[in-house]
Parts: sequence; structure tokens; C-alpha cells
Amino acid sequence: MKGNLRWKIVLIVFALIIIDYIDRGLINTALPVLKSEFHISSFEAGVIGDGFTFGYLIMNPVVGYFLDKYGPKRVFGRFAILWGAVQAINVFAFSTLYFIVTRILLGIGEAVGFPGVTKITANWLRKDEKARGGTISDSGVNLGIVFGSLFMLGLFAIIPNQDLAWRLGFLISGLLAIILAIILGRLLYDLPEQHPKISKEELDYILSGRENVSMKTKLSLSYWLRSKNYWGYMQGLGAQAGIFFGLFTWLPLYLFYARHLSLAFTLEYTALIWSFGFIGEVVGGYVVDKLIKRNPNLGFKVGFAISSLSVTIGLAAATLVSSPIEAVEILMVTFFFLRWSGIQWAAPSFLVQPELAGQFGGHIGFWETLWGIVVPIVFGATVEATKEYLLGMEILIGIGLIYFIGTVLVTTYRQIKVN
Repeated sequence: MKGNLRWKIVLIVFALIIIDYIDRGLINTALPVLKSEFHISSFEAGVIGDGFTFGYLIMNPVVGYFLDKYGPKRVFGRFAILWGAVQAINVFAFSTLYFIVTRILLGIGEAVGFPGVTKITANWLRKDEKARGGTISDSGVNLGIVFGSLFMLGLFAIIPNQDLAWRLGFLISGLLAIILAIILGRLLYDLPEQHPKISKEELDYILSGRENVSMKTKLSLSYWLRSKNYWGYMQGLGAQAGIFFGLFTWLPLYLFYARHLSLAFTLEYTALIWSFGFIGEVVGGYVVDKLIKRNPNLGFKVGFAISSLSVTIGLAAATLVSSPIEAVEILMVTFFFLRWSGIQWAAPSFLVQPELAGQFGGHIGFWETLWGIVVPIVFGATVEATKEYLLGMEILIGIGLIYFIGTVLVTTYRQIKVN
């Protein structure tokens, strides 16, 4: 077959997701310096973090609607330019309030990321390619987390002036987002049928394995609230996100305090664990695509079952071993399967009509963010109350079962038609 335009688009989106997570994570790496320079209290640091989450939470359903109504070409690129510009202007930051405002705006801009992945996957990929497309794009999360920390730490190491170092970090990452957004805006069209440079062979190949897509948006979405698929899928994925953000927040502290690793080993092993997540996500997408080709419902159920049960068993095993190295090895395998969850961005194409994929992706983002707020707080409360990490890990194990029940036992991966 001649042509791979669709995969070029997927790779640019993958790069944007990497920058997405670099942008949102840089302030955490720089926070020790910023707290001293701007006299930021612990409470104010929490408000800065919550500012991003607030903007991200409220904007996910809204941006999903925009994607369906106006198309990913206009919406994805413009929102990415917004988040890049907001990140870049942190070079001029002069107060705590400045950071709070820019973090809210960054959350609003970055809300386009995963609803956009859902929409592009629905419009541009065949049914037997969607899992790979979703997981490749989503795997940018893992690399963004690793690269973001290394990038800022590298700047602090090579630039003696720490004030200049963190300002330069924000500027560079913001400009990278803007450049990639412009490239995506020029290359991406809402539908492959509209693209003037797609080869006939590639277009025919896509259309032969993808249902017809209408850009006419049906705005009445109340039927979702009456669907067990909606609640099963959203809460199952919300539970998965709770585990993800719980570990994103607490894994380094768990390795440092509960497993008594040195700071250097904690940082190295954290990066290694996330790297296994990247590998697992790409492998998971390939495996599930093979299964979907035969039976979509069975393919997604098997993929989510492997992911959720492996995570639940892995977290339980990590609490039972005494050796910190064995715990790290178990967590590497656990993250490998946790990140199979990237197939979530392919499943909406099998649950709702393509013209509703953006809004469905926005709802996923809303519920995942909500779970991602609550679970780390609950985990932290258990650590504060018990002075140990065991109860927090046990809570994550229980949440793993919710992930399994929602995505495997409750959800059926067949499209609900809208009248």
C-alpha cells in the first residue's frame, strides 16, 4: 500500500502528548527553586497544582464538544498553541498569583489532548489500527514524565543561574508545543477524504476498514447517562486513572521512604518503571489490534482484563516482598500492563458514533481527572494517619478491581446508535 500519512499524523500527536506532560510536570521539578524565589507556601504550592487540574477538569467535556462540532484540524492545533503560549509566558513570571493563573490556562489548553486523540483515531484509522493509534499517542505520557524531569534537572546542572534555568525551561517547552501545533495544523484534516495530498491507495485502504463518518454533530447526549456502557467504561477508566495518578504522585516517595532507596536510586528506578510503561503501552496496542480484527468486543475485554488484573496482582505482590529491588522489578511489570490502558482512546470508536467521539473522549477526561484528584489525596491521608504506605497500596489494589469490573464485566464494546 502506498502512503502512511495517517501514521505521520499519529506520530505528531504522540510528540505533542510528550510535550503536554513535559509542560504540566516542569513546575513540579522546579518547585523547590520557585518556593524559595517567590516565597511560595506549601498551601500556595497546592493551589498552583490544583489550578491546572481545575482548568483541565472543567474544559474536557467542552473541548470534546468543540472537536465534534468544528473538527480536530482547527480545534486541536489552536488549543495546543494556547497551551504552548501559556507555558512560554512563564518566562516573565513574577508572583505566586501569576503561576496560579497560568496553570489554570494551561489546564484549559491541554484539555484538548486526549479527546483530540480519540477524535483523530476515530476519523483517520481503520478499526484494526485504532488500538495501536491510541496507545502510540498515549504512550507519550510515559516519555513526557521521564523527559520533563531530566530536561529541567539538566538545565539546573548546566546553567549556574537557577532563575535563568527554570525560565528558559518553560520558554523552550512552550515554543516546542507551538511549533508542533503549527505542523499538526498544516498536516491534519478533519477527515482523510478531505486531505488533498493523501494517496488514493491509502485513502481506499482506510475507508475499507472504517465506517462512514459524518461531521454533522448530534448534540443530544443524555442517552449516555442511561447506558450501563457509559457508567461501566467511565468509572472503570476513572479507577485506572486513580491508580495512575496515585502512583504518579506517590511512587517516588514510596520508593524513598517505604523501600529506603537512596534519592539517586529512587529517581533512576522511577524513570525505569515509567519506561516499562511506555514499552507495555506500545505492545498492548499491537496485541489488542490483532484481537479486535477478529472480535472487537472480545479484543477490548481481553486487553482490559490483562491490564486490570495484572495491575491488581502486581500491586498486591509489591506489598508482600521484603526486598526493595524485587519490589521495583514487580512494579516494572505492573506498569508494563497498567499502560495497556491506552487502548481506552480506541474503544470510543466502538461504543459511540464517530461524530460523537470527541465528546465521549471529553467525558473520559473528566472522569479520569476527577478520580485522579481524589485518589492521591486519599492515599496521602492514609500515609499521614498511619505513617506507612501499606494502607495506601491496599486501596490501590481495591481500585484495581473496580478497573476490572467497569471495563470488563460491565462494558460491552458494541456501538449504541443514537436516534
